[in-house]
Amino acid sequence: MSQLVGAIISFAFYQTVIRTTTPLLLATLGGLIADLSGALNVALEGQMLIGCLTAVIVSVYTPWYVAVLAALLVGGLLGLLMAFFALKMRADIILVGFAINILASGGTVFVLALATGGDKGTSINLQSKAVPAIDLGFLDAIPGIGPILTGLFSGHSVLSWVAALLVIGIWYFLYRTPWGLWLRGVGEYPAAPEAAGIPVNAVRTWSLLFSGALAGLGGAQLAMFNFVGFTRDMTAGRGFIALGAVLLGARHPVGALLAALLFGAFDGLTTILPGLFDWVPPEIIHMTPFIVTILALVLFSIRAQRLLALRGAH
Repeated sequence: MSQLVGAIISFAFYQTVIRTTTPLLLATLGGLIADLSGALNVALEGQMLIGCLTAVIVSVYTPWYVAVLAALLVGGLLGLLMAFFALKMRADIILVGFAINILASGGTVFVLALATGGDKGTSINLQSKAVPAIDLGFLDAIPGIGPILTGLFSGHSVLSWVAALLVIGIWYFLYRTPWGLWLRGVGEYPAAPEAAGIPVNAVRTWSLLFSGALAGLGGAQLAMFNFVGFTRDMTAGRGFIALGAVLLGARHPVGALLAALLFGAFDGLTTILPGLFDWVPPEIIHMTPFIVTILALVLFSIRAQRLLALRGAH
């Protein structure tokens, strides 16, 4: 047990948590924006997966930042595709999302085989690039707390910093701008904004576009920093965990950050537990994030029912 505690409070584990949280946080923020507009984006998993493959293939031929932008663009286009079928063609948005997930699962394998000359499992034959980490080693020079600051803030991906800034930016957008009020109004009671002349479908379309773009960005982090390369179904349910994080975070940007950190911490545990507990089957260890997701959603549901009961009593 002392070994586990020592591993958890180490800077190495902290770095692992930030690394595992970043793609999940980006997808969670995307899911939050879509959910607040009243357009649930269940295609986060597929958008992340396609973003992963896009980033890897594009990075072979271009600088890393072009590959990241390509993943963001592809995710946004998938969000637009979702908006077209769900809002324009009146298809069920849940079915459209699952269709994109199924397309991503099979389509990425097909494209991967074309790009690698037949390999349907990994992109090991492709010389893809990585997103750079930001080195803040100069913080060591600060007397007393320098090494601590370096351990906390140095070595994180560029996209980890982008995700942190997005939490602040999205909070400001939602609660300090009229456009954020429109978006929340469209999600809460669309008839009222529509009566005021606010185009409900346009707001939801932009929300789905932004949601898909953030999911694609999360895919770029996953394939160009967490793992440099692409493997089949490498998102491993992170898009669905992001949906749970939206609810667990009470549909708020700061709550989404805390929920993503919680799931990221348990995901990070899967990297250190096998070395500490050899007697535990690895399959059980890798189930940990999903078990936590289910428990968190159950607790959220119980809390929501109690709040409804209290409101009904009053």
